[in-house]
Amino acid sequence: MLIGRTAGASTLAGLVAAALLTPGAPAVADPAPDGGDQVSAEQKIIDGYVNKQHNCIPDLPPNPQSVTWDPPGFAPYVGGSGVVHDANPQLGGVYRADYVNGRWHIEYPYC
Repeated sequence: MLIGRTAGASTLAGLVAAALLTPGAPAVADPAPDGGDQVSAEQKIIDGYVNKQHNCIPDLPPNPQSVTWDPPGFAPYVGGSGVVHDANPQLGGVYRADYVNGRWHIEYPYC
């Protein structure tokens, strides 16, 4: 029976090696880049804000109402800074959004 187990393991190892070495085999692709537009930036800002607030102040659920941009405003594929406004006046806060290598990087300098 030892030969059967060894042969099975060798076959499995050979199949795994073949799959890894086969040119044109499907690979795990990088996710698509974020859109560099204002809508995608504001969605990332709100998503990050909700996550940040849940981690900072778990007893006060966030309820973001709007995102405003400091002058000169939003710049496509660049970003900007501004304020997230929450229905709860105790919440909300400033953010900085930068578009780097196809991704929005949002900084919330509080908590």
